[in-house]
Amino acid sequence: MATLLATATATRPTVDASRPALARLVNYWLGGKDHFAADRHLADQITRIHPGIPHGYRAARQAAIRTVAHLATDGIRQFVDLGPGLPTPDHTDTHCVAQNIAPTSAVVYVDHDPLVLAHCRALHVSDLAGAVTVVDADATQPAHLTTAITDQLDPTAPVAVLATSLAHHLDDQHLRDLFTRLTRHLPDGSRIVVTTHTTRRGDQRLRTVQQRLTQAGIPYHRRPPAQIAQLLHSCGLTLPAPAGPPPGQSPRPGDDAADDNRDVWADAHVGRIDTGHHRRQTDVLQTTTARGEAVDVPR
Repeated sequence: MATLLATATATRPTVDASRPALARLVNYWLGGKDHFAADRHLADQITRIHPGIPHGYRAARQAAIRTVAHLATDGIRQFVDLGPGLPTPDHTDTHCVAQNIAPTSAVVYVDHDPLVLAHCRALHVSDLAGAVTVVDADATQPAHLTTAITDQLDPTAPVAVLATSLAHHLDDQHLRDLFTRLTRHLPDGSRIVVTTHTTRRGDQRLRTVQQRLTQAGIPYHRRPPAQIAQLLHSCGLTLPAPAGPPPGQSPRPGDDAADDNRDVWADAHVGRIDTGHHRRQTDVLQTTTARGEAVDVPR
């Protein structure tokens, strides 16, 4: 039987329709309806600065969907989605994808935005045998967050923790603290997933996007794959030797690509916890700008 639980933090932000919020901004770019004028105004500003940014968020979402499907097929039955944002208009939220493959999958959604929490509690209800839990916790407080999510999970079974929507908006220290604590508290076989926005041009527009979002109170950190590899390594994880894409993968845009709207895409890095063998392993799943397709790198 499906369940819906909630855990609250001591302090709770309030909904302010006059100021843009990350979850509503992304919801607008994903084609949702849960946003206010302030969100649309900032989103349109960002799109004018760099038309590829909305596609980057859509590509990150596709990377998350394909990664969840990959891990569910691989036997993972517990998922924690950190900063999931507002429910997606196409019903591709984590519990929908995971439970479609494995109906008994348990999914924990963790957010600190009151509008996100309200929507998740109302809409993220499983019709299948798996559980759906909503937790109010702040990712910048990893000690509390770890306790909150582990209370909802089977401590003997591996967990996939998704930071696919969150990682772009945490600085290096917060991300490192979060990953380090998770690797110490999750059982062997667990995964930590992080996405990165990637572009073929390291141009000034992305720096302008970062500045504009920061001014609006939404920190944004674009990290190239090499920086993510270094960050994961600092948490005890290592990247394997690069593997080539399988035959038939749609290529990423080259220097002659004319579609500026697709210049930003996403990579998903999946780190495996294996303390029994004193190692951490990271697989890389990629999405292309052309079709948002993911590449499954052999384990």
